[in-house]
Order: sequence, then structure tokens, then C-alpha cells
Amino acid sequence: MTKYLNFSEDFTEKIKKGEKKATLRLGVKDYHEGEEVIIRAGSEELGHAKIIAVRLKKFSEITEEDAKIDGFENRDDLKKELERFYGKFSSDAVFTQIIFELI
Repeated sequence: MTKYLNFSEDFTEKIKKGEKKATLRLGVKDYHEGEEVIIRAGSEELGHAKIIAVRLKKFSEITEEDAKIDGFENRDDLKKELERFYGKFSSDAVFTQIIFELI
């Protein structure tokens, strides 16, 4: 079964340019290192990607570097975007960080 990583169409260009190489999903998600997925932004399929790493992190453990590989300038911008999708969450909220590479 093919798995997808779905994104808002807002991220299309950042993904295509390689500026967004990671995503944070609230909760524990079933993705695995080495797995191939199809990247979709809005209704457009952008191609296949290989998952490089999957990590569970509380929001309090997310670094500025994590924000940058996710395509954001800093943690604050990342948090604002996550709250747009998930609503308010605590610093103890667990996220699955999925780092990927288009292939």
C-alpha cells in the first residue's frame, strides 16, 4: 500500500526547491525510516520521497534547526503554522518529525 505525506498547497514551492525537508505531525504517526512515500501538496502530486528519519519529540524539544529544515525562519513561525492546523497545544504535546528527501 502506498503511503502519502500530504501538505497544504502553500508548501508546494518550498518542497520543490528543497527548502522544506521535514514535517511535524501531532501525535505518533506510522512512518518509518527508509520507507518511500508520495508527496502531495493540495491536489498536486509532487513526486516520491524517501523517509530519512522519524523522531518523536515534545514541542519543547524542537530546535531552531528543526524549524529551518521544516521550511520556517524560526521556532515561533513554526509554532504559529502548527497552531493554524492543530489549534493550541502544550509544550509537552508529542509530534512525529518526519525528515524526507525527494527522489
